[in-house]
Amino acid sequence: MTGTGPGRPQGRAPADPPDRPLPPRFPLLLAALLLTSAMSMLDQSIVATAGPRLTAELGALDLYGWTFTAYMLTFSVAMPIYGKLGDLFGRRTVYLSAVALFLLGSAACGAADSMGELVAFRALQGLGGGGLQVSAFAVLGDLMPPRRRAKYQGFFAGVMVLANLAGPLAGGVLTDQLGWRWIFYVNLPLGLLALVGIRLLLPAGPRPAARPRLDLAGTALLTLLIAALVLGADLAGREGWSEPAVLGLGAAAVLLAVLWVRRERTAAEPVVPLGLFGDRTFTVCVTVAFAVSFAFFGCVNFVPLFLQTVTGASASQTGLLFLPAMIGMALATVVAGQVIAKTGRYKWFPVASTALAAAAAALLARDPAHTGPVTVALLLAVMGVGVGLSSQVTTLVAQSTAPRAHMGVSTSTVGLARNLGTAFGATVFGSILNARLATEAARLLPADTARTVVAGDWDPSKAGSFPAGTADRVAQAYGDALGTVFLSAVPVLAVGLILALTMKDARLEARGPGGPGGPGGRGGPDRPDGPGGPGGPGGADAKSEAGA
Repeated sequence: MTGTGPGRPQGRAPADPPDRPLPPRFPLLLAALLLTSAMSMLDQSIVATAGPRLTAELGALDLYGWTFTAYMLTFSVAMPIYGKLGDLFGRRTVYLSAVALFLLGSAACGAADSMGELVAFRALQGLGGGGLQVSAFAVLGDLMPPRRRAKYQGFFAGVMVLANLAGPLAGGVLTDQLGWRWIFYVNLPLGLLALVGIRLLLPAGPRPAARPRLDLAGTALLTLLIAALVLGADLAGREGWSEPAVLGLGAAAVLLAVLWVRRERTAAEPVVPLGLFGDRTFTVCVTVAFAVSFAFFGCVNFVPLFLQTVTGASASQTGLLFLPAMIGMALATVVAGQVIAKTGRYKWFPVASTALAAAAAALLARDPAHTGPVTVALLLAVMGVGVGLSSQVTTLVAQSTAPRAHMGVSTSTVGLARNLGTAFGATVFGSILNARLATEAARLLPADTARTVVAGDWDPSKAGSFPAGTADRVAQAYGDALGTVFLSAVPVLAVGLILALTMKDARLEARGPGGPGGPGGRGGPDRPDGPGGPGGPGGADAKSEAGA
């Protein structure tokens, strides 16, 4: 679709302008962006090791799980909202607000006097955390064209890997040396440093040509919809899919989805413009992000169980066996970014991603009870490489299909799909595991042992305490159940593969900032000369506050 900004003839796309220079001291700005991304990711893994000390002091063990659920819920809810607010009011203001809210939540968590307070403050912290990752990627989208952007997005994958690996270790050290409250207080000096860096180094961006109109009704409906999905998935994972509360949340989610879509079709400024899904490439990117996260993270949640129960690996050995997968994921992301930056071609990365992940999952499903830990680590590495090949590519390509005025929304939509995929993958595969384990335990084990093995409070790492013959059958039961989990991931990834094959084999723009609706672009799927077109807010004719 062709942009038709003021003074330009209709039907002719303006020529791509030369790349705008990056802001002064861009490496320092990039470091601030990476720091906020690291804090966001770290806070999802650092809390786990402090659990025993935390519950001993605050009590209410039954509420402890909600410290994770509350953070993930508000984190997911906040993502699309921050994406839209950044598009409407400017990236810097919204980004700074997210950092400030995250720091306020961190300080409050550290000062919590009860488990109920901690859960509430974790929710507050998640409201800020959801904006950190989205804003960082959207800033890159604002500052540089897609091919150049690809080089830098690999750094964020490295930060994600380091955060996931360092989180448990950092949480343990801080808890032992300074107390559990410092797993939250440590965010304060890091966040203040990032806050100053973003405030001083990130240009303010263009002013909107008219006063933005918030879609409050659409935002409220989307918030309730995400809440119903996340809470339903969490409850189903703990109580089962047939529970009345789970069924009620599912029905509410369906109703909210219908109401939300109806609202977005008529809203003047929808929180997620449905026109974005009119571009097949954007839709495929969102779907592949969901499918890969659903399959990979859903499976990976149960790999420690697999290693400790079936192969007899210790907790520390399990961590080491995960290293190849995390390193493979980071390296694949960096390599994909570098290749795309040079060639502009992207289609075959999601294709290779889903194909490799599906092959690794299929191989993991073959006779797991007799698969050695080294083989498991190698197959996890293959799966990690597969995930890395698409993890940031889907975001990058989705951004490139959207008008520049929807840079934040396109970023947050892919991120939300990835988060929901992770939540539903863990829940669905957990249900499959429990059902198959109950069947296999009843078939292979004496009744008393079977009841012990399938009990929710049994420690699988103690399988070796059974007599030799019984221990082998316990391993067989878990191996068969986990094999079904891995096998169930294959059709999900196969669907992602088929969709990836339908993507156009196009070349990303090498010049001009932002997506196709940015300066020099071709308008967007919603309005050819609305926001994002060359003559609209955020386009070439917009006024700039600080020379963005």
